[in-house]
Amino acid sequence: MRNILIPPVRRALYPRRVTLERIRRIAIADDSPAFVAAAADYITSLPGYGLAGTVQAVSQAVTLVENALPDVLLLGLGLSPGRGLDMVRRVKACPSAPAVVAMTLFHTPEAAAQATRAGADALVGKEAFIAGLTDALARLFPA
Repeated sequence: MRNILIPPVRRALYPRRVTLERIRRIAIADDSPAFVAAAADYITSLPGYGLAGTVQAVSQAVTLVENALPDVLLLGLGLSPGRGLDMVRRVKACPSAPAVVAMTLFHTPEAAAQATRAGADALVGKEAFIAGLTDALARLFPA
């Protein structure tokens, strides 16, 4: 097969289409190293999404948000009552606050109400993480 050279004038008549897809950056703050690793693997497999960073201490969430500037923060509510909810409030108070998807092992109507009052944009149960996150991202970023 021969290489065919197209003169520059001809090339200008047929410009290449370049599509720049917006990559949504997701950061993860959770106290379970195994969950952080699994969630990071899943996020990097999603088209249109990338990993902005991870921390394995919910207390480092504000620092992560300030440094990585993610579009979404997945925030584990943790085992200590109120600790994760307080962190949701602190993250939402940041000047460049991302959407916050709170994650919990105890996905109940009461937990959802508490997370919403604290400022979370969505609540995802860890037991159904993939389906819950997919649904939350679709609501946060409609096509």
